[in-house]
Amino acid sequence: MEATTTRGGGGEHVQQGWRVRNGIDGGTVNGDAFQAGEMTFNQYPAPTAEVRWPMVIGRIPPKATAFQPRAELRREIDEARGEYGTVVLSQVLAGGGGVGKSQLAAHYAREAIDAGTDLVLWADAAEPSAVTDLYARAASAVRAPGASGEAEQDAERFLAWLAATERGWLIVLDNTTEHTPEQLWPATSRGGRGRVIATTRHRGAASTGGDRMLVDVSTYSAAESAAYLRERLERAKCARFLDEHAEELAQELGHLPLALAHAAAYMVNTRRSCGRYLELFRDRSRSLDAVLPARSGADGYRGPVTAALLLALDAARQEEPVGLAGPVLRLAALLDPAGHPEELWRTEPVLRHLGGVRGAPVTAEDALDALAVLHNYSLVTLTETAGREVTLHALTARAALDIGSGRRLSTHVAADALLELWPAADYSAAGLAAALRANADVLAGHGAAELVQPSLGIHPLLFRCGLSLVEAGLYSTSIQHWLGLATTSGRVLGDDHPDTLTARNNLAHSYWEAGRTDDAITLQEQVLADRRRIFGADHPVVLMARHNLAASYSDTGRVDDAITLQEQVLADRRRVLGADHPDTITARNNLAASYSDIGRVDDAMSLQEQVLADRRRVLGADHPATLLARHSLAVISWNAGRPDRAVEMIRETVEDLDRVLGPDHPSTVLARENLLEVTRGPQPDAAQDSSSRSPSSDGEPGSAV
Repeated sequence: MEATTTRGGGGEHVQQGWRVRNGIDGGTVNGDAFQAGEMTFNQYPAPTAEVRWPMVIGRIPPKATAFQPRAELRREIDEARGEYGTVVLSQVLAGGGGVGKSQLAAHYAREAIDAGTDLVLWADAAEPSAVTDLYARAASAVRAPGASGEAEQDAERFLAWLAATERGWLIVLDNTTEHTPEQLWPATSRGGRGRVIATTRHRGAASTGGDRMLVDVSTYSAAESAAYLRERLERAKCARFLDEHAEELAQELGHLPLALAHAAAYMVNTRRSCGRYLELFRDRSRSLDAVLPARSGADGYRGPVTAALLLALDAARQEEPVGLAGPVLRLAALLDPAGHPEELWRTEPVLRHLGGVRGAPVTAEDALDALAVLHNYSLVTLTETAGREVTLHALTARAALDIGSGRRLSTHVAADALLELWPAADYSAAGLAAALRANADVLAGHGAAELVQPSLGIHPLLFRCGLSLVEAGLYSTSIQHWLGLATTSGRVLGDDHPDTLTARNNLAHSYWEAGRTDDAITLQEQVLADRRRIFGADHPVVLMARHNLAASYSDTGRVDDAITLQEQVLADRRRVLGADHPDTITARNNLAASYSDIGRVDDAMSLQEQVLADRRRVLGADHPATLLARHSLAVISWNAGRPDRAVEMIRETVEDLDRVLGPDHPSTVLARENLLEVTRGPQPDAAQDSSSRSPSSDGEPGSAV
């Protein structure tokens, strides 16, 4: 079929709905068109029959396989209706890529159709001109008064019709952006029978202006993820692939609908079970697009996952401060998706790094502004949770790392920044310390090779994290940490490297704290022999190794051996380190406990009172070591037959430990058990005090050098 073209009046008329070139801006228009001067007119045929209601304009996405209705989220959306009178409530469903915003909006569109809503219009709002054209088409379809065939004017006539009509309507603006013009948002509805639902990745001011209510659309709940996988695999006759790893897989995928759809399609097409697919997904040598490939049958998600998750990054890069959005996202991607401290973006290592990438100095305000931009584009989420103010989805993080470069440098920057934030004493900021431990663990998982290097040794962050685990009473976790670090260090740095010996010493300490005394002794004897061979008898780390071995000897009943060694260590530490050094005070503490064990009560009491006074003077009254010294003195007093003093002292110690370390810390639990023991009767069995003897961790990497 050929188009009939006539020329004249500075334009050309094209019949039969062919596409024509717009001579003004190089664009094209659809339908019968007339171009004259600087105006392009669309001529829509006048309706030849009465308008038939209800009507649907635009293409609503098909319902996804195993669609989850998101009951709780829909309840939040529905409860906001009915409060705006004749003003249209525009509900903006905002969230990152792949959370199911469009599917949720499509559900509301289908629901409106089923309810007999007079007009349901679905517009892809990514391109404003396409919305204008669709509005103009709708103006013709509903016979909006004044519709003339010119696109922009007819779009205005349609919006005027929406405001005046008594008919019910729903307008869905899918994928709006910060550039979606204000005039494309319907504003009023006669009788309040109109409604607008929009979807967007943008959470900034443009999505919350006017009478728009922002609704955060997050990932599936655990129950929704489980239901999705079950229904999706059952419909494909692949229910046998739904094994005991299904819940674990959903969690690994972050309950992201996009990822679950791709994973389910992959399992169906390759005949893999959840467990087998989980092994593939966890292989970090594979890119995200390799383990979540674009495949048919992925509920309409056909593009690469990385592109879908990072679609908004190009737009974010153009926002002020220009040049920071990408580097900030890549750095954040190395940290715990569950959240890291916002204060990290004020640290000197981060600001120096960002300045180097940008080629110009970067202030803390610049870095925080870049975070806000990423939040507005749903690439990160800013929260009010202390110590975890900056979160992002784990798959967004993985996608950002897949496309990024310079991971080795970024890993060290993040490690330096976390270390700068670490409190001097964990007990003074327990929540922050817990968040930093989690972030250090995730960072080490991304870049263990970068944090243990022959030229640099073990990064101090890994030592600080391990010590924090011990201080928090997480002994089993600390064993895993030190065991892995000692193994890696031995392989990379060598068995005689000071950092390797430090990691092994701290592993022995964790064994001791966990009650694995035999394992502790075996390792302590090895560490002592190696350190004496390398550094000589008087080196502080050798004294520490002897001190730790003595504590373990005492725990296993070798009290005489322990006392001999402890007396030597105390004398040597006083000579080498000084009387007020914390290690010297700890040596006196342990010797006092051993004296108590063999019945030298007076010597034990005298020494322990000195320990308590010294720790209070040097460390402060609320330091955990001071509280444990008071606990030890109370136990010695009780076992020496001085119950009145012991009961009051233990009661005070329990209260203080509960306040400083928390009710679940092992030291608090032990003190509480002792309090129950000493208040039962006149003189029950001896109270127990594992805090009376303590080995020591090496606090600094490379301290043996």
